[in-house]
Amino acid sequence: MIRDELAGDPTLAARLRPEAAPAILSPAAGGRLDRAQATGLDLILEGFLAHHGTPRHLSPAPDRHVLAGDYCYAAGLVRVADAGDVEVIRVLADLVARSAGLVADGPDVLPPLWRAAMEAIADPGAGGIAAFDSALDALDAGDDAPLRTLGARAAARGLDEALA
Repeated sequence: MIRDELAGDPTLAARLRPEAAPAILSPAAGGRLDRAQATGLDLILEGFLAHHGTPRHLSPAPDRHVLAGDYCYAAGLVRVADAGDVEVIRVLADLVARSAGLVADGPDVLPPLWRAAMEAIADPGAGGIAAFDSALDALDAGDDAPLRTLGARAAARGLDEALA
């Protein structure tokens, strides 16, 4: 589904990598989002990687990384917003904003941050969003242990490699 979304834009379609990368985040979303909505999570990850790393689905021209990333962020948010859950969008906004800041300050915290966000989205009824918010507060205070603990609960195969 990610490749279908990216292939819908002629500029990005020409820059698709030949091999399809497996989904990382959508399987970790649990039942809160349907398949199309959950695909938005992987599009958001692709946007982040286009801005700050190596995209998994695209091979954008050097002067097009920001444009490709912005497209992926926007397309992903549109899909996730279709669920009508403002809290999920807020978690994703926190995730993207924190991730950009951590690229320079603490990239080793990126995988736990992304996993913790998926845990918050997948399990809101069990206090996932409140736990995510508390973990972010602790991170602001210089303690990343709560974020790492929360992130350890969520399986997102391939995330460490993608964010490396």
